[in-house]
Amino acid sequence: MPAARPLARALSLTIACAATFGASAPGIASHTAQRALRARVGALPTAKEVVARYDRALGGIEAIHRHTSATLTGTLELRKPDGFAKIPLVVRMRAPYFQLTTGTLPNNAGEDSSGFDGANAWHLAPGAKPEVFTGNTRESIKRDADFYYAITELSWFKSIETVGIEEFEGHSCYHLHGTTNWGVSNNQFYDRATGLLVGYEFDNVWRGAPALEHMIFSHYEKIDGVLVSMTQTSKAQLKSGGDWAVAQIMTNTSVTFNNVDPSVFTPPQAVRDLLAKK
Repeated sequence: MPAARPLARALSLTIACAATFGASAPGIASHTAQRALRARVGALPTAKEVVARYDRALGGIEAIHRHTSATLTGTLELRKPDGFAKIPLVVRMRAPYFQLTTGTLPNNAGEDSSGFDGANAWHLAPGAKPEVFTGNTRESIKRDADFYYAITELSWFKSIETVGIEEFEGHSCYHLHGTTNWGVSNNQFYDRATGLLVGYEFDNVWRGAPALEHMIFSHYEKIDGVLVSMTQTSKAQLKSGGDWAVAQIMTNTSVTFNNVDPSVFTPPQAVRDLLAKK
């Protein structure tokens, strides 16, 4: 199973969102500098080779396939100019495309939930109407629900290639740039030394203004034969200038495998009622 991907928007929107693989162009050095770097380090590995190495670093395809479901328990820390909020989270996943995320909102505001039931992508917040997502948003949520994404990753792209070697969050990384099947530009970075995924870079909106965001995967731990990122940090920098700032941190405190009943992915009644009208 891939390292758990964090929220790229607050829970009030949806947990499984397209912003995780956002739409920026590659933020790398000039083509001349890239060619000079390639001359020093030799030919770059293909995207297929980088992803295959990542699978091996996680524990190998056989170890990943031994698991068919997972439960991740932890917290999401949302940071704002006037303070921060910690939201307890439970994420349940099951092969091939099932996911349910539940967050307990502060001040007894209730539970925010979102999911993919194998066919439908939905979100339900306290006091709000249920949402059912279609089109490209549904496709990106399905992708995020892919339990074996680390293995099937390349199938989600029209094209993907290794475009260079770049420092990313203190790591020397292979930079992969691709276009998803629904036409979104994608940047991801894999550590040259360990083979592990370090993070994503994409365009986003932060504090109401255009920003560049880094989604960083760290603190990998081996659990039942598979490495899992226990901390995912989102950092943002306004495109108008300024320093990078931490926007949110998702921390897994517990990860267990093969313990999720399929019935948990049945959408709430309010969502089922909405689906029945479509």
